[in-house]
Amino acid sequence: MGGLVLGIVVHGGRGGSVSSTANAVPAKRELRLLIRRNAGGSESQPFYGFALAKDGVEPPPDTGLHVGPPIVITRGEPVRITVVNTLDVPTSVHWHGIELDSYFDGVAGFSGAGTHLAPLIAPGDSFVVRFTPPRAGTFIYHTHVDETRQQLAGLAGPLIVLEPGESFDSSRDHTFIIGTPFVWDDEFRSVLINGSAAPAALTVRAGVPQRLRFINVTLRRPGARIEIWRDTTMLQWRPLAKDGADLPAELQVARPARESVSIGETLDYEIVAQSGGNSRLEIHARDGSLLAKVPITVVSEP
Repeated sequence: MGGLVLGIVVHGGRGGSVSSTANAVPAKRELRLLIRRNAGGSESQPFYGFALAKDGVEPPPDTGLHVGPPIVITRGEPVRITVVNTLDVPTSVHWHGIELDSYFDGVAGFSGAGTHLAPLIAPGDSFVVRFTPPRAGTFIYHTHVDETRQQLAGLAGPLIVLEPGESFDSSRDHTFIIGTPFVWDDEFRSVLINGSAAPAALTVRAGVPQRLRFINVTLRRPGARIEIWRDTTMLQWRPLAKDGADLPAELQVARPARESVSIGETLDYEIVAQSGGNSRLEIHARDGSLLAKVPITVVSEP
């Protein structure tokens, strides 16, 4: 995502083909991920979107530029995701940062081995992805075809893997996808947060630990810097994980809430906000200029 990409081919190994093993394991979760056109944009450059069908029912059509919905799965639980392309152009989905059989990893014409290579997902076609997430953490799913067109149009989203027995609590677990504006010329002046140039305020409860998951899917912002402030005071946070891997205990210590996140990188932090004052999350460029801001509303415990 950030430029040079190196492919590594691994030969041999015990246990035979990973693909055959993945296909043989029954899925405990089955998901249907739709890739479709959203209303908006222009006739030549429409918005695209991901949508998750629930109980076989497709969500209603969407409008505008958004990021994909969180795909929340569980470590050690086999999952089967049917990716359906309803666009009029081919596409694919890459599962960024997580270990899975190469064939399912979404790089058309390269993922796989020998002549058994992953295809493009043609218009009106589908592709079944199977894997068992080996670790909990924050990952990314995004298109891997014509990224400067398809990704900017909305084809990127968070992949969240929980530990067994955990449940996702959106009141205390927040994902921020930092993206490139759909209007390319604007990138040098701003970034999008969760698909918006003016994201809604984040509401948190005072004294309650909040997990913040940051994902950089920009195309030209390797040095995006995150900061959290209350009035003129920088807050403290505790680093939890990087690129889907928990940090060792000695690194999970409170520090000022300032960190750079590179392209394709994910960072997890914990923050405990206190009431009083106006808080905000800011994204800055390397030169310090402000690219985006999210107001933070801190409410007292009931």
